[in-house]
Amino acid sequence: MTDHALSVLLTAWLLLVVAIAAPGPNLVATASTALGNGRRAGLYVVAGIATGSFLWSLASAFSVAAVFTVFPPAFIALKLAGGAYLVFLGLRSLIAAWRNTPGAIRPDSRPLSPWAGYLRGLGVCLLNPKSALFWASISTFVVSSGASTAAILAFCVAASLSSFTIYGSYATLFSSRMAQAVYRRATRWFEAAFGAFFCLVGARLVTA
Repeated sequence: MTDHALSVLLTAWLLLVVAIAAPGPNLVATASTALGNGRRAGLYVVAGIATGSFLWSLASAFSVAAVFTVFPPAFIALKLAGGAYLVFLGLRSLIAAWRNTPGAIRPDSRPLSPWAGYLRGLGVCLLNPKSALFWASISTFVVSSGASTAAILAFCVAASLSSFTIYGSYATLFSSRMAQAVYRRATRWFEAAFGAFFCLVGARLVTA
């Protein structure tokens, strides 16, 4: 793998890690389940989310690559759209931080079997319409890297493992009810940091 390809894939992976850590539907599902049903139930949800992340990464990387092969100008259009969407996410996070909007995490104590927990995580990850736009943004980095198929597959596996590791940490953290109060106090600063990062990366994607 060339240094350029490695650099671009690392940028995509860093963007992905920040997006995973940022507040969103996946985090709400993980934390709410862990608060209401404990760490193990939260980890079942996390397993479903990690599976969804792997499927999204595969679909976006290889389907987008096929479109670019047939119609190369689509790359420029998607790059601009993806960059604009990342900037939009960044501005939304900055506004939420400025307004100090309270989080949506609440204990979910409904009985949940392991399979039901897995399906909850998978469904939240796959059925969120914003995921398609985000993964399209990520795919512009992955495809433009010029990396081999094996390297792109490795990136998809890394995306899934990163998802499981980060959300798994959240599940462990939120299995303690004290964590919710701590997280509420820190949410504003999380949102501000995530927002600034998304704006910077989105602007880079548009102007590169």
